[in-house]
Amino acid sequence: LLIELGSASTDANIPISLGIPAITISRVANGGRGHSLDEWISVEKPGNLKVKRLALATILATAGM
Repeated sequence: LLIELGSASTDANIPISLGIPAITISRVANGGRGHSLDEWISVEKPGNLKVKRLALATILATAGM
């Protein structure tokens, strides 16, 4: 699983523009061509489960749990 720091258009843009810290956590391991007619996401279980575990760990750590 490759973890990347990047920028994109997300729902986090609104709070960030208002000075409210926000993060966006990916929901799938792989995808491409976002916001196009041929946008795609991976539906392979192993990679996506790793992403879900990482997201949960991030949320729990942020909440101090």
